[in-house]
Amino acid sequence: MESLFDAWGKKNPEWEKKYAELLMEPFTDYGRGTSQYTVSRGKIFGAGYEMFIIGFFIGLYFDKTKKLPNDKSKRKDFGHPIMFWGSQEGKLKLGRTSYKKIQEYMFAALVAKTDIDFISLEKGEISVNDAANSLKHKMEEYANYGFHYLEDMLEDDPNSLFKDSAFLKIFTSFISENNEDEEEIEKFDEDEEPFEDYDSEDQEIDEEALRAEAEKPWEDFDIEKLVAFFEHGMELPSIAERLGKSLYAVQYQLFLLGKIKMPLNVTVKNSEQGGVVVNKSGQVIYSDEAPLKVFNDKIYRFNMKSACLTVKDIYRVEGKWVKGGKMLVAYSDSMLYSKLSSSNFLNDIEDFVEGNKREENRIKVKGVWYDYYGDVLGSKSI
Repeated sequence: MESLFDAWGKKNPEWEKKYAELLMEPFTDYGRGTSQYTVSRGKIFGAGYEMFIIGFFIGLYFDKTKKLPNDKSKRKDFGHPIMFWGSQEGKLKLGRTSYKKIQEYMFAALVAKTDIDFISLEKGEISVNDAANSLKHKMEEYANYGFHYLEDMLEDDPNSLFKDSAFLKIFTSFISENNEDEEEIEKFDEDEEPFEDYDSEDQEIDEEALRAEAEKPWEDFDIEKLVAFFEHGMELPSIAERLGKSLYAVQYQLFLLGKIKMPLNVTVKNSEQGGVVVNKSGQVIYSDEAPLKVFNDKIYRFNMKSACLTVKDIYRVEGKWVKGGKMLVAYSDSMLYSKLSSSNFLNDIEDFVEGNKREENRIKVKGVWYDYYGDVLGSKSI
C-alpha cells in the first residue's frame, strides 16, 4: 500500500489567484520557472511554491487557517506536485538544506494538526488518498492565512516586504520574546554582497576517480526516479541532490538514456609534441602524438602523414580515455588531402559530423564538405 507521505507528495496544493499579482509576481519567478536570472531581477524567491511554503509556516505558527474560496475559478495550483518541490538554480552549494527535509517537516506538522482517524486508515476503512487530501486541504488553509497575513502587512506599509531582511524579520519575531532582536536586524546592510559558496581553489579533487565512480551502473529504482524528476522539469543539480548523486553522474545517466547530450567537461590543448586532454582540475588525462580538436562535444584526433589524413575519436572506456578506431581516411591522392595546409592543417578543419555508420562520416574543410574517403560532397552545410 502506498504510504501517506508519498500520496501527499503527489498532491498539487491550491491557492487564491488574487495573490499572484500581490505576492507571487513581485517576489518570485512564478510563471517563469526557477531561473538563473532570479537575482538579477531582484526576486527574493525562485519558484512560486517557495512563497507558498513561507505562507504555510506563518499560518502554522499562529495556528490559524483561512479557507479557500469555493469558486474554483479563483484558485490555482503550481502544476508541480509537492514531491518535486525543491528545484534549485545553479550548482549544488555546501551547507544548503534539502527541500526534502522541509517537506518532511511540513508533513509531520500536518499530521499533528489534521483530524485523521489513523486507526480507520490502518484498517482500510478510509483510503490513503482521502487522508492525503485532508493533509493537502489543511496545508492550503494554513498557507492562505499566511498570504492574508502578508497582504495585511503590505496594506499597512506597501514597502514592508521589499527589504532584504523583511522575511527574516517576520520569522525572528516569532521566536523572540521581546523586540531586542529588531534593533540588530535593522542593522543589516542592504547593499552588502550576498553570501556565496565558492569552491576552494586549494582543494585537491581526484576528478577522474569521481568521474569513474559516476559512470558506474545505477539501480533500476534510481533510474526510474531520475526519469520522473527529469521529465517533470526538475533542474539537474536538484535531481542530483534529491538522489544523493553527483551532478556528473546524473548527466551521464541521462546521456545513456538518450535524454541529454553529455557535456564534455574537459578541454584539449595542442603543441608541437601533440595534443592533450585536460580536466577541470588541470590534470592531463590523455596525451597523443597527434593534435586534437573538439567538434559537437566530442574529441577527435587528426593525424596528417605523408600517405594520408586519418581521423580517430577519443572517448572513455571503463574509466579511462582511449583512442578509438578510424573515423575517416583520406589518402594523398584525394581531393581533401590536397586542400590541407601542410604546416597548419588543423586550422583548416571546421567541423566533423558522424553518420549512422562510419562510411557516412563527413568533414568540413575551408567551407567544403568531404566524405569518409576525402571526396567532395559539396559546399552546402548539413
